[in-house]
Amino acid sequence: MRFSKILLLVCLAFLALAARAESTDACLSVFERAVQQQTLISSYVAGRGVVGTGRAYFHTAPDKRCQLNNVFVIPGDRLEAFTEYGEFISVIYWNARTGAGTAGWVLAARLAETGAEIASVMTPR
Repeated sequence: MRFSKILLLVCLAFLALAARAESTDACLSVFERAVQQQTLISSYVAGRGVVGTGRAYFHTAPDKRCQLNNVFVIPGDRLEAFTEYGEFISVIYWNARTGAGTAGWVLAARLAETGAEIASVMTPR
């Protein structure tokens, strides 16, 4: 139940980001296809860290054409992963200072598993 609520929040966040992005009909189409065909990531292996150099940009949909130019994370930042689709992973980044969350799609090649679980959706073992 909790995971469903979080997934709904992530989807709503993606739609809000889409409204701010220079989105095209192609981005909306890719997003809709991804929602239907994405693969869920277990909460037990959902922790991700940004790797590589430079900024890792968020996208409104799992397509390089859907990049948000002013929304990014940097190497060392920690994120929570929810789903995979193609070469992208849907994630949320929680700003430690403000508590604000930013959700979107990031290139999977820029993320590495940290071994961390997502506490907000963990269930007792």
